[in-house]
Amino acid sequence: MRRVLAGVSSACDRGEEMSPLNVFFAGVGGQGIITGASIIARAAIAAGVDAVMSEVHGMAQRGGSVVCELRLGGVHSAMIPEGEADLIIGFEPVETVRSLIKANHHTVVITEVRPIIPVSVSLGGIAYPAVEDLLAYLRSQVAAVYAVPAAAMAEEIGLPQAANVVLLGAAMGTSLIPLELGTIRDTLSHTVPAKALEANFLALQGGFELTRKA
Repeated sequence: MRRVLAGVSSACDRGEEMSPLNVFFAGVGGQGIITGASIIARAAIAAGVDAVMSEVHGMAQRGGSVVCELRLGGVHSAMIPEGEADLIIGFEPVETVRSLIKANHHTVVITEVRPIIPVSVSLGGIAYPAVEDLLAYLRSQVAAVYAVPAAAMAEEIGLPQAANVVLLGAAMGTSLIPLELGTIRDTLSHTVPAKALEANFLALQGGFELTRKA
């Protein structure tokens, strides 16, 4: 199932334009992929940046693939053409590799390192690829790869559901997304329950510092 969301910011009314930025999200159902992409989209619109977003659900309720395409700047279509993603945020290593159809040699990749083994693999006796092999392949295809232990970091904070926010912070740490970290924080404050807000702020900051120092 595909759904397209769009927001037209005040920058459009002022006649201002920024260079388009294409961000591709990939993972499996239940990882908060759409929520993560929506946070960036809403933060962008709040900051005066045009944003359009398209999401595709497979058998998400069974851990199937989920992808989301987010385009910031002066674009009208939510679809990222093959080979034109500037940034890929992968929530699961194999799904990150599958997303390379959207990449080029200038693409930056952020990927979770903890695999989610599909039931079809565990029951069928098929070996899941070694994560280090997947990372090595990614590094051979794109400009930079940031391997982020997002799930482990979120668990250490005490909120496993915040792994997606760790990855958002890592994306912000690359400086590719033309937004202030504070704008993401403000959007988070209107998105997550108050009782989970501080843990989400810690997750965002942890991811940010991880890639900023890399």
